[in-house]
Amino acid sequence: MAYDFKRNFTSTFSDGITTQFVTIGLRPLHALFGPKFQAGSSGSFRVFVTGKVGFINFTTSNQNALSGFQGALGAVTSGNTRFALYPGAGIEGFWGPFGLRLDVGDEIYFDDGARNNLRVTFGPHFRF
Repeated sequence: MAYDFKRNFTSTFSDGITTQFVTIGLRPLHALFGPKFQAGSSGSFRVFVTGKVGFINFTTSNQNALSGFQGALGAVTSGNTRFALYPGAGIEGFWGPFGLRLDVGDEIYFDDGARNNLRVTFGPHFRF
């Protein structure tokens, strides 16, 4: 599950030079789950594919992160919630319980047709 608690919207004016950053109140809540299939289990590096299903809930809020997250959880059944799919693949490398992971996929949600969103994540990964 992931909550996008703050976003900026960039607007470029007609002269092509002036740019304005505006913080918007759209705060999506992503809740996806599914299996991960990996090649190799004994080495330090692994390649994997994943397929997840779930939902994305779109809420608007000007509250802080904690209050906005609680409001988004409460709006899942009564708000703007859409079915979502996530096919993806990646690579991870471990050194003991610590590692790095790169995951690339397409987060697809359905709102009057399919809406595709390229999603790339990279960061630390912990095994326990």
